Amino acid sequence: MNRRNFNKTALGIAVGAFAAKQASAQDKPTTSKSKTFVLVHGAWYGGWCWKRVATDLRAAGHYVSTPTCPGVGEAKHLLSKDIDLTTHITGITNHIQFEGLSDVILVGSGFSGLIISGVADRIPHTLNKLVYLDGLVVPNGTSAFDAQPAEITKKRLEQVERKGMGIAIPPPPLSSYEFATDEQRAWVGPRLTPHPVGPYMEKFVINNPLGNGVPRIYVDCVATSFAPLAKLKKDIRTQPGWTWKELNARHEVMVTEPHLLNEFLQSI
Repeated sequence: MNRRNFNKTALGIAVGAFAAKQASAQDKPTTSKSKTFVLVHGAWYGGWCWKRVATDLRAAGHYVSTPTCPGVGEAKHLLSKDIDLTTHITGITNHIQFEGLSDVILVGSGFSGLIISGVADRIPHTLNKLVYLDGLVVPNGTSAFDAQPAEITKKRLEQVERKGMGIAIPPPPLSSYEFATDEQRAWVGPRLTPHPVGPYMEKFVINNPLGNGVPRIYVDCVATSFAPLAKLKKDIRTQPGWTWKELNARHEVMVTEPHLLNEFLQSI
């Protein structure tokens, strides 16, 4: 095993162990109505962004884990050139396996649509549903940079070189987020961290059909339009195998409308 592959494997194991420790304080579901949720954050965030949603779900008796991928959030100290999409998929896969979770409703917000698709390709037997929360979906063999509008990719690559030390995409300006209140801005602003560029550059490759037999729900947050996903959503609506849902919420729904999201997740 070369050094790069060793580093990638170590990072994946590290995030799995970190997430397992994070989740171990909560008991597993104990009633027939309890559900198991693993909530995966999008770019520039960390597991912290689910705090309000997770609090409500746990109060209703559900098991909730909110792992953070390496290189962002409280794991920002792990940021390196070796982090790629495989690292993040491995981390979430390890977390589910090491926690012994089953019948998981796996939720991916934004960029992490790719992550949950990768997890389903590996361990579909542990999953109940895949929920793409305004999530990214790309064709097999395509990277996130390939799939999103060329002008957005060009801008982000310029930012990586200019401000991201060649390894990370700086967070967008806080003013570009559709937050509803000053309190939301104040909570999110200090917690946004640069996102490793590797996961955007690595080609998304799966060995089975998308979802690998796990039911797929796409949740379109329709209160505002999120430009990088506009074409993707049109394409998905024409594809078989999807359950399509709409929420009158913003792209950052876990921050802006957490109670609405909580109600939706409990309903599926």
